[in-house]
Amino acid sequence: MATKKVPSTIAIHKKTASKDVIGIGNLRVMITNDDGSWFAQGLEIDYAAEGTSLSVVKNNFEQGLLATIVNHLQTYGSINYLLHPAPQPVWVELAKAAMMRNIYSHVSVHGKIQDKSPFEQIVYFEQTPPKENSAI
Repeated sequence: MATKKVPSTIAIHKKTASKDVIGIGNLRVMITNDDGSWFAQGLEIDYAAEGTSLSVVKNNFEQGLLATIVNHLQTYGSINYLLHPAPQPVWVELAKAAMMRNIYSHVSVHGKIQDKSPFEQIVYFEQTPPKENSAI
């Protein structure tokens, strides 16, 4: 049986005279839920967010990553310091879950601060905790 190849993550930053165009493609985001506390962790970019529900954690991840991109552009003039993968323990958890089915992509233009989120086609994958064995 052939396995579906996961596209490589890409990140670009192009400057024009008045704008910064940022593109992040195929970023994988692992989502976990532990007793109602939701957590989203980027894999190729070490950025994370928390939330009280699945929709809230996704929104917090999107808005927080956008704010982090803006902050990096204002502070450093680039996104270079943002481009670091998550720590090894996160990748180990991912390997255990083996759920590489949803991928995230992002393109935004930064000049003036945007009112609307540019994240329209984000997909996430959710890791479900293993069920505990109960004694019979």
